[in-house]
This record gives sequence, C-alpha cells and structure tokens, in this order.
Amino acid sequence: MGDADLVVLLVNPTAGGGAAAGIARQAVHTFAGLGLEAVTVSAVGAEATGAAVRETLAELTGKGRRPRGLVAVGGDGTVRLAAGIAAETGLPLGIIPAGTGNGAAYSLGLPLDAWAACRVVAHGRPEPCDLGRLEFGLKTSPGPASERGPVPFLNVAGAGLDAAITQAYQEFALGVRGVPGYVIATLRSLATYGPVPLRLEFDGQALELEVLLVAVGNGSVYGKGLRIVPSASPSDGLLDVCVVLAASLAEISSLVALLLVGRHTGHPRVRTFQAREVILRAAPGLLRVVRVHADGDLVGELPVRFSVLPGGISVFRSGAGRRV
Repeated sequence: MGDADLVVLLVNPTAGGGAAAGIARQAVHTFAGLGLEAVTVSAVGAEATGAAVRETLAELTGKGRRPRGLVAVGGDGTVRLAAGIAAETGLPLGIIPAGTGNGAAYSLGLPLDAWAACRVVAHGRPEPCDLGRLEFGLKTSPGPASERGPVPFLNVAGAGLDAAITQAYQEFALGVRGVPGYVIATLRSLATYGPVPLRLEFDGQALELEVLLVAVGNGSVYGKGLRIVPSASPSDGLLDVCVVLAASLAEISSLVALLLVGRHTGHPRVRTFQAREVILRAAPGLLRVVRVHADGDLVGELPVRFSVLPGGISVFRSGAGRRV
C-alpha cells in the first residue's frame, strides 16, 4: 500500500465508558473495506499515548511512509491530544467520535456514526481549521518565565464553574461515568461554587468582573450539542468568549433553560465578545485557585493566555453532512 492508503488511529480505550475500544476495532475493518490500512496506537494515559503515537509516526517515516492522516478515536480529550500531534507533524486530523459528549465533532459538523466518520477520512478532503492554545505561567514580576509549552485546544476552553464541574466529575461523581456522572458533578458544583473576581484583557481592552465562568470557544459546543458560544466558528481566525456573571439562583435557573436551546447570550448576566487573544487573571487579593480546562481536561490554573492559530491544523471535514 502507498502512503495515501494508511491512517494511524490514536485510541483512548476507556472513552465512552469503554465503548471506544470496540469502535476502534470496527473502524479498522471499515477502513480496510474502504481501501485503507489502519495502524492502531493505544496506551494508558495521555503522556504515554502521545509518546507511543510519536514513536509510531517516526517508525513509519523511517520506512518512507507518511500516513494520510492521524485519526482520534475517543472523546474530546483524545481529540485534543491528537490535534496537538497533528499540528506538530503537519498531518491532517480525522475524528471518530467515541466519547461521552463529543463536543468537537458537533462543533465541526462531523457525523457521530463511526462508519460515516470513517468515510469522511477515506473520501473527504482535509480543510484548514483554527487551533486554540493556552499559555500558563504568565510573568507578573521579574524572574524566569515558565518553561511549560503551549497547551492546544480544538473546541472550547475556559475557567471557573465549567472547570469545577470537570474536577468534580473526576473526584466526586461516586464512580458514575458518562452523562449521569456529569449530572452529579454539575449539581454538586452549582451548590458549592461561588463567583470569583477576575480581570479579562482582550485586544487592548480590560474588564474586571465577578464571574461564574468564562468559556473561550474555537468551536461552539460543549458535550452533546450544548452551544455555550453559539457564534464561534473554527475557521474565522477568532476566539468567541462567553462570560457568565455572578447570578442569583433564580437567574441561574433561567440561564440554564436558555442555555439548553442556545439562547443564553441575550441574558442580562451574560457578556459575549470576540478576540484574537484573551488573558485571564485572578483579581488582586483572590486566594482561591481558579482552574482552567481545555476541551474538558483540567490543564492548569490562572493566570492564562488564550490565543488562536488561524488555519493551524487541517481536519477531514468534506462530505460530513454538516449540522447547523
């Protein structure tokens, strides 16, 4: 087989409550029927999986074989890991959704069915897509800067309540996975998480606000179709930001109802804007740690800089049968 007949699958076997492993096996057979050889790479943990994928790609390169693409089989965290490697290596990214929410697939208008997703990779054309990134350890005083490199994200990153929900899901969901686990984590977080004073800096402007959450979207969708930043487009070279201000229980109830139908941006406790770069800092004197997530993974804490690389990655999207 030639280079165009090979794909590498980055698989998270625990995604979707363990369903991703079976979906990956199905994908291998589906790709074979579509004339593509699929090499599967899977390991425990993001760091080990990333190292295994890079090693596999290096071995293939040594044999003179460059894959048609790197294909993520898993949820948003798996897609984020694959997106970083794809951008680093210049390979197109394919996505076979196999997680609990699959927000990146929703945002990109990709099919959720594994067979249809395989066909997009096999017969579609890679299209330019923006890639978000986060930088931590911003210098606020003289001294050495952080040596940590940028953290990529493809869909939605943010800080505040949504990051607290992610943490609660990992720590307090009583072993319940999937959507029920997120419901438990959300209820716990709503009951315990209070607003925090933050400073937002974007495109030469600065705001100091008491906020519940800040969502920064390259894509528009959380989880199973929840459009947290409805106006976001992964191909406009901009980040769309949704800020939810401190709110009463009654206001939160009305906000949740509007959020379910993507109409929350008109609520008086919501602010939205677009920017190429956003810096988020805790207000002076704030002692609480404010955590930051990227595509549903906890990746650090404030302060953080969000930015976007226009066309920073190519994604197989053609023929996806886009949702609107």
